Amino acid sequence: MRHNTFGWRTAWRTGLVAVVIATSPAGCVKPTTLDPNANPGRGELDRLQKIVNDRPDLETVKQQLADLDTRIRAAVAKYSPETKFSSTPISHPTNGCNNPFVRTIGRQEQSDQFAGQPGAFSEHWLQITTELATVFSAAGFHSNGDAIPGQPPRPLSADNDSQIRDDGALINLVNHGSLIAYDYDTGCHLPAAWRTAPPPPDMRPPNDPNVHYPYLYGSPGGRTVDAY
Repeated sequence: MRHNTFGWRTAWRTGLVAVVIATSPAGCVKPTTLDPNANPGRGELDRLQKIVNDRPDLETVKQQLADLDTRIRAAVAKYSPETKFSSTPISHPTNGCNNPFVRTIGRQEQSDQFAGQPGAFSEHWLQITTELATVFSAAGFHSNGDAIPGQPPRPLSADNDSQIRDDGALINLVNHGSLIAYDYDTGCHLPAAWRTAPPPPDMRPPNDPNVHYPYLYGSPGGRTVDAY
């Protein structure tokens, strides 16, 4: 005998939505409670925009990551000279940022995906990550691997040496044995020119073409139309 599980699940979900709405004070249900992709509201968008506004300019971060790219490749060449990198282009975004900044005025750029073959032997990888530890720390990065919150950080010998910085800049660096996978991401930042003039017309929100710095709905302004 087949059970009507679809009908039961639909009723359960409908009931859950009703309970959420019924038990929440009027006006306290966030738009993203029922739809994570919904516009979170002007207050939240202003909070996210202020985070981006306070970050370094995009050009500064790109230069920092380019310098780190040179240091990473030098460390690999020094301790694992047989490893040679190849690259695979990715589709580079021309506007916008990833979540949670998808409706924020800013840009986010990613590098190509690099593969170093063959991968480094474990003893050589330890030498690489030991040298890079001080380089990453000096640039403000910290581990972004599989460390458990509250637990000691991963040892330098761990295969995953990925790094993240508080401004959203990200370095993915993993030794898979057969290859070293590597790429980097700027995170969401404002190009310097967007602080003194609006973005190019094709990079402005299509429903709010008159945006200007600091791109806020609240004072001192810069946005007037709700983001899609």
